[in-house]
Amino acid sequence: MIDQVISGRRAVSLLKMYTFENFRVHALLYLAVTSFLVLWLGVHLSFTNSGLFSERTQVLYYFVTLFLAGCLSSGVLFSELSDRPKAVNYLLTPASSLEKFLCSLFFGVVLFIVASSLVFSTINSIAVAIANYKFDTHWEAINVLTLNKYPNVFFDGPLTNMFFLYFPIQAIFILCSVHFSTHALFKAIVCIGLLWVCFIFVWMFSLRLLPNGHFDNNLESYELVDPSGDLKLIKMPRLLARTILVFFEFLLTPLLWCVAYLKLKEKEL
Repeated sequence: MIDQVISGRRAVSLLKMYTFENFRVHALLYLAVTSFLVLWLGVHLSFTNSGLFSERTQVLYYFVTLFLAGCLSSGVLFSELSDRPKAVNYLLTPASSLEKFLCSLFFGVVLFIVASSLVFSTINSIAVAIANYKFDTHWEAINVLTLNKYPNVFFDGPLTNMFFLYFPIQAIFILCSVHFSTHALFKAIVCIGLLWVCFIFVWMFSLRLLPNGHFDNNLESYELVDPSGDLKLIKMPRLLARTILVFFEFLLTPLLWCVAYLKLKEKEL
């Protein structure tokens, strides 16, 4: 019986074993990301619009690639549990379930975002250099380590806020890959779609309940016009607003990981 704690020596052995057994899978994953970027940016190079390689557009390319590749790779993060022979081999690995789960998170979340960012930076730099030569422009290849200095093409605020959306979505794909035994990737996409529809419905329903007005730059304050014609500002209590913000930015993703870990332990029982 393996104790359900983290052992340094055992964790290192698990990392080595995981690297050896899954090297080909991860190599093919990063090769697929590279091929996708080469094909996508290559097609854009064939167009005559030099603005397709502006810093603003490069930011869009980066996050589209990250979301697509990150979520799809997470769909197969626990592929060992997809059928019985692989599940037995995975569950009998001489390590605690916590060590196996953290090992998968390290390779599927931490290492993936580092490696995919490195791949994107390399391919994008080459593509921007070719575009500058072809169109006689002077675009600068974006640096993924200093994203906040570039314009946000998605919403108001720093670009790094996009990661507060990326990690929970990726965690949902991880949870679905653990929970569902078949077609986990497609079911995760369906779950994301249903959550988005529910969010839109709740948002629209909430707006109908509120008096005529609009939110003032953020969700903490709501501006409305009273019958006298004066503008009034309704503000949410600061503590409540901060609590909600902290939950969605820093606690939601670990919570989804914890649920996925508990589901993994159920499969070992």
